[in-house]
Amino acid sequence: MLALIGVFTALLLPARHELRDEMQRTLIDRAGAMLHPIVLQRFAAAAPGAPDGDNLRAVLRSAEQPGLLAMAVFDEQGGLVQAVPASLPFIDLAPADYLELTRLQPVSRYHPDFMLHTAFGSDDTPLDSSPVLEVMLPLYRPGETRLAGAVQYWIDARALAQDLEAIDTRIGGQTRATLAIGAALVGLVVGLSYWRLSRAQREIAERNERLIRANLELSLAAKASVLGQITSHLLHGLQAPVAGLRAVMAARGAGDASDDWQTAADYTARLQQMIQQTVAMLGERQAHVTYELSGPEFASLLRERHRAAAHARGVAFALETAAADGSLPSHRGNLLALVAGNLIENAIEATPRGAEVRVTVATDAEAWRVRIADAGRGIPPRVRAALFRPGQSTKPGGTGLGLAISHLLARQIGAELTLRETGERGTTFEVVLPRREAAA
Repeated sequence: MLALIGVFTALLLPARHELRDEMQRTLIDRAGAMLHPIVLQRFAAAAPGAPDGDNLRAVLRSAEQPGLLAMAVFDEQGGLVQAVPASLPFIDLAPADYLELTRLQPVSRYHPDFMLHTAFGSDDTPLDSSPVLEVMLPLYRPGETRLAGAVQYWIDARALAQDLEAIDTRIGGQTRATLAIGAALVGLVVGLSYWRLSRAQREIAERNERLIRANLELSLAAKASVLGQITSHLLHGLQAPVAGLRAVMAARGAGDASDDWQTAADYTARLQQMIQQTVAMLGERQAHVTYELSGPEFASLLRERHRAAAHARGVAFALETAAADGSLPSHRGNLLALVAGNLIENAIEATPRGAEVRVTVATDAEAWRVRIADAGRGIPPRVRAALFRPGQSTKPGGTGLGLAISHLLARQIGAELTLRETGERGTTFEVVLPRREAAA
């Protein structure tokens, strides 16, 4: 920005000096332009038959005008005819000035520090300097182009000096104002450009972040597709062993009332239930079985699946439905139940004994909304910044895949999983599933 201001200043200052010099030259030439017609009139009014020398001396009568310090009259060859006062120390015309006068052009010259004592040499002349205007005017008769003579004036220029100073002050003020406005405009343009560039960089960074996230989700989706086939075969193979294990645990648990044995039996029952649910969903999808799942049915499904787990951990499980009308296709409803179920299990594990996990199922004209609120300690900021990326977990020994998979499953059915709030009083997640199938 300083470089731009420097360039602007370098362009402005020469224009400022040129304007000042032009205005000063106009004021300096003004005195000669005003005096020249009067002098020519006096020269022409002299006796027509008189010698030019007498006519030139007639011009000396203009020496009586106010402010005139001295004057001299010269003939057509540049020789001195007469000077007032007669003690003038320099009374020769410079060759350049004489050449300009032969072209019938006036010559004006401003001396800001003219030494009056040196120039005029009288004893009563002040020793200090003073501004003086020197004016040389050509004399010629009407209708002629031949130089008949010249007159030179030294005029008190203190009034002219004040005018020149006022002009210089005014131009200086305008220059400073122009520089200030120009600097402000340059600063505004640079600031605006910097802001737009910063915004563009932020947008590029955000798009890169979204692209990386999309690539990760595509990678997870591809891996999930392969793992889905493997999981399907694995689950079918696990059904019989887990069923047998549960039967053994149930029989052994009837004669052993220890807490550890009962916990193991509960986990075995939950494992069998999860396998059965997944196998059922995979079977329906492979057999192309579809049905409608209403709001109350969906809420009842969540209640039946997770009430036992909440009871086992001593956590209250509250499920509310708010205007849960309408229905969902089975494949979307089951996947929504899987997403919500994972969030509910996380909420139950995060909630201390005696507290409550609250689940709300609501619908409106646009979407289904499932909100899960726990009473845990909240999600740390380091995890919150990359919540739905694999590897982010608040559980000791956790893999950090639960929320990432839930987020991916939500995307598969066109839903949006978001963290609504988190803090010392608990965490709330919300899954919003648009009603329209096309949104999936």
